[in-house]
Amino acid sequence: NQKQKNKRINSLMGSRKLVRDLFSSKQLLLQLVQPQQVAESRLPLISSNWILSSRRFSDRNESSKNVQGEAQSDPKFKQSINELKGKAADLKFAKEELKMRTKQTTENLYKRVDGAWKEAEASLKKGRLLTGATISLLIAGGAYASTVDEATFCGWLFNATKLVNPFFAFLDAEVAHHLAITAASRGWVPREKRPDPSILGLEVWGRKFSNPIGLAAGFDKNAVAVEGLLGLGFGFVEVGSVTPIPQDGNPKPRIFRLREEGAIINRCGFNSEGIVSVAKRLGAQHGKRKLAESTSTSPAPDDEVKHQGKAGPGILGVNLGKNKTSEDAAADYVQGVHTLSQYADYLVINISSPNTPGLRKLQGRKQLKDLIKKVQAARDEMQWGEEGPPPLLVKIAPDLSKQDLEDIAAVALTLRLDGLIISNTTISRPDPVSTYPVAGESGGLSGKPLFIPSTNILNEMYILTRGRIPLVGCGGVSSGEDAYKKIRAGASLVQLYTAFAYGGPALIPQIKAELAECLERDGFKSVHEAIGADCR
Repeated sequence: NQKQKNKRINSLMGSRKLVRDLFSSKQLLLQLVQPQQVAESRLPLISSNWILSSRRFSDRNESSKNVQGEAQSDPKFKQSINELKGKAADLKFAKEELKMRTKQTTENLYKRVDGAWKEAEASLKKGRLLTGATISLLIAGGAYASTVDEATFCGWLFNATKLVNPFFAFLDAEVAHHLAITAASRGWVPREKRPDPSILGLEVWGRKFSNPIGLAAGFDKNAVAVEGLLGLGFGFVEVGSVTPIPQDGNPKPRIFRLREEGAIINRCGFNSEGIVSVAKRLGAQHGKRKLAESTSTSPAPDDEVKHQGKAGPGILGVNLGKNKTSEDAAADYVQGVHTLSQYADYLVINISSPNTPGLRKLQGRKQLKDLIKKVQAARDEMQWGEEGPPPLLVKIAPDLSKQDLEDIAAVALTLRLDGLIISNTTISRPDPVSTYPVAGESGGLSGKPLFIPSTNILNEMYILTRGRIPLVGCGGVSSGEDAYKKIRAGASLVQLYTAFAYGGPALIPQIKAELAECLERDGFKSVHEAIGADCR
């Protein structure tokens, strides 16, 4: 009996060991199943049955401690053991099935990776083919370009900018402006090699202009891209406005596009690096040009010498402004004259920006007269060579009454002012600009909506000054026809800005060609003959 009893106890211990093994197998199986996330629907059922069986066995085991004899002889005990063995077999089968599915999953993964790699190789081959084709086209295009004349190739370069210019519309207005200035300063813009039509040439203030189309102040405020901008084919370029002390201008955002109307609203507020920085830059450019002229072994063509200014080909104007916090406006302008006039072919006193508080008050008769006298005296007291001092112009606003215009004309004639620029931006919001949400933004409006009011002011000023003072027409010019209308209204020279910002370099040769056609169409042999034609 004792042997039989020991035998049953050993059997019981073996059963416990089997349970531990089954539990370990379950844990191992869960570790395999969880990371792969491929557990089959039958595994939860197996696990549940195993837990039930384990609980039954545990209950029986507890009972066997109290009544060992009864537990050992209970037939249900043997049944539980058999059930556990069956579950173990099921677990073993599930484990084998899991291995097989994991192997299949791994093989599928390898196939996908291999397929993706092959696709990448195919794309790489296509990319190489495309790159090779592009390089071949460039080489072929370069080889063909070498066989065509310079004028044709230059025209291609300007037309190519039409492909790039639309991308600027996706940028913030001020970011696009900065990028355009950077491109011009680094020579990333086309250079005009074709001579201007002879009908466009004229002389103003003793300076010879190859054409009357210029770039207005505000585009290159700090004179960083003078050479590149003149190289685009402008007859003259005006930099600034430049203030005596560096200032950041008004807070951003401060430039708002009205692309549908070809207009811009800005309230920059004379953001400037200051006259010292601009003077260093212009001085370096001036010295570089002089050095190139002195070391050149071949003389420049007569036509190029004829139209050269202080910045090289083309005429350079410097627009002077006052600091926002300055209490003595005249002192600011005098300081600008003393520092920058030696590098300028003409100077401009800007008293019409709507974005500097109190600035437009200087357009009053007494204030304007006192200001011009002080600035003229500062200019004339400097030492000048044979060319004499640079001409002095005043830039006025379009938002002036008839009395204001009469006062300005009287002062200009009395003090023998060299010229007037008509006009700056407007604070009005004519239709349809007034219907746009950005119309509520403060600042000056420029572009096409300004063309009619600024041209009307230009015409009135030409009549008031009796054509004795050269006028520069500015405001809303976007075509050769517009430039022609400005000239017929009394302008000797014409400036653009907003249209150039939208149209890019390709607009310049287009305007010059259209202007030449307009002059020839109406029988004029030169720009001079057309000046003020509508006032006769």
